Amino acid sequence: MSRYEKLLNMLMDFDGSIEFAAVSDTTGKILWNSARSNLKLKVPLDETKNVLKRESGDWIDRCKAEDRIGLGRALYHITSFEKTKHVTIPVDAFHLLYIVVNNEPMVKSKKKSYGRLVEMGKMMSIVDFVNTFE
Repeated sequence: MSRYEKLLNMLMDFDGSIEFAAVSDTTGKILWNSARSNLKLKVPLDETKNVLKRESGDWIDRCKAEDRIGLGRALYHITSFEKTKHVTIPVDAFHLLYIVVNNEPMVKSKKKSYGRLVEMGKMMSIVDFVNTFE
């Protein structure tokens, strides 16, 4: 099992709200992916491939900005929709991790809800742990 497969398995085991996870190369090509068997993907795989192509280019821009502006290293990016949150994390210089998390509010409330929290600290810890096996 590759370290990327191990990463996807650990993430899917860690959090039941993760619906889909994938590792892509710098061109956006999906190399490994995992999805919950009991769920239908909200975004078709072809569209996910297009998203990953755009995200790959965006990460290149973020890396240029971190050098130019001095904000430090970019850690992750979250795009939030009403029903899902899409998270991208650079795994290494040549691969991106893409995670789709259910964003349905945990409790129906009378106040406006912006969905679930994404436990980025724990997800980043899993990425760091798996990267120790390079």
